[in-house]
Amino acid sequence: MKENYYLFDTHAIIFWNLKEEMSKDFIQFLDNQDKQGHLLISSISFWEIALLTQKGKLAFTDVHAWKEEILKNTNIKVINPTADEMIDATLLPKHHKDPFDRLLIVQANHHNAILVTRDSLISNYAVQTFWM
Repeated sequence: MKENYYLFDTHAIIFWNLKEEMSKDFIQFLDNQDKQGHLLISSISFWEIALLTQKGKLAFTDVHAWKEEILKNTNIKVINPTADEMIDATLLPKHHKDPFDRLLIVQANHHNAILVTRDSLISNYAVQTFWM
């Protein structure tokens, strides 16, 4: 039986970490996947969080400390985008303009992962998504 891996969209990792904006069942599901080592985060999500914090859209006081805490206290694996993934993200149809989301779509496909997102625009792409 094939194991599923789950790649967090940026908003999803924040919601899961803060235990908000997600149902208790969904949080528990992700907690179980974490115990099995099936959760992935792209390094670009940390960049996006830092940019959103800089713009005042997120209230993190120290993104470095938040990143270190989440990586220390979970089994999440960090994946880094390859040059091919970055190029492929530019070749996607123009349904979604957010370059972070476009790259996450490509990374999810390249890593055979399910993208954890509630972004409805992403459903326009050939990528498996999941939200409870």
